[in-house]
Amino acid sequence: MLPKLFTIPGVNLPINSYGFMIMIGFLLGTWISSRRGKTLGLNPDIVLDVAIIAMIFGIIGSKINYVLQYPMKPLDPPKAGVFDFFGSGAGYHPLGGLILGPIPYLFWWWRARGNEKIELYSWKNGVLLGLTLLFAFVGCRAWYLWQQHEAYDWRVFEDWQAGFVWYGGLALGVPAGTLYAKMRGQPIAQVSDVTAPNIMLGLGFGRIGCFLNGCCYGAVTKFFLAIRYPQHPRYSLFSGEYPADAKKPFCQPWSDQVQARLIQDDATHTLPMHPAQLYETVACFAMYFLLSWFWKKKQKNHGETILLMVIVYGAWRFFVEYLRSDPGREVFGLLGFTYSQTLALASVIVCAIWFYFVRTKPQPAAPAAPAAPEKK
Repeated sequence: MLPKLFTIPGVNLPINSYGFMIMIGFLLGTWISSRRGKTLGLNPDIVLDVAIIAMIFGIIGSKINYVLQYPMKPLDPPKAGVFDFFGSGAGYHPLGGLILGPIPYLFWWWRARGNEKIELYSWKNGVLLGLTLLFAFVGCRAWYLWQQHEAYDWRVFEDWQAGFVWYGGLALGVPAGTLYAKMRGQPIAQVSDVTAPNIMLGLGFGRIGCFLNGCCYGAVTKFFLAIRYPQHPRYSLFSGEYPADAKKPFCQPWSDQVQARLIQDDATHTLPMHPAQLYETVACFAMYFLLSWFWKKKQKNHGETILLMVIVYGAWRFFVEYLRSDPGREVFGLLGFTYSQTLALASVIVCAIWFYFVRTKPQPAAPAAPAAPEKK
């Protein structure tokens, strides 16, 4: 287990394995998407913008989903939450709004280079105005929190390189990227199809980060591919020994098995467990090649590849949930499915129906050849 790869000297900034692998997947996927989009006549700069926007909003959505799915225990004595917008912890400062509010319009002006005019009463201007109000609201809140930071509970921001839920990122990142592509006049279905295989590629690298971080781990098993986590993770990629003044953290799988009384607190390793993260890495890489092949060889209408991505990943996620045992696997409802299984099943059903209608949609007839002139 290797949660931290190394520390940047001078600034003492730790580079965690999860965030690093996400970055590798994003850069590689964006590069491939830009190259493939260029062959279809898509603007590679806009494809890059879509990827960046989808990544930023995807991270935010993943974190929000994680906070909602895994609520933190209140502090003792209690402190106000940073997301307590209207309760006892509410507070705002207008200076933050003046700083962050103009960002949407400035970004649009920078990326469009002044060549794409926006009419005053157009829907594009409405979107930018709505984003301006949202950014101003966040800025007002952020500036106030910065001034009163000691009075608030900041644990949700302690580690932004871990603690994410993929479906939350999908729910926020895809609409954000789609909306931007629409505003820039790009065909949404084509952009989505080009990026779909690379979403799986990025997720595959992300699961390698999960494996190194010790999250999203598998259930206890006697399967021959089983792994055992140590009591303490390795300090970094280049050193296994902790400094004298550093506190040794416990591996999450080890702590959870001790709490569940599966092992004693003097055990050096966990019981054998499914490497569920690596299963998903292999599955995601296989989906990348499958979706790439489908996009190049079998797609009939635009929009099929992105829908197929949701279908195949949803089916896989529903299955692999049975092999995981990390926190958050609680079942609910009459069918006894987990939170992720319920979302996966719903997405498979909806997208399968959608895929059928897109696939069977008649293709536009080719324009008729001009009639040959009559001979006189």
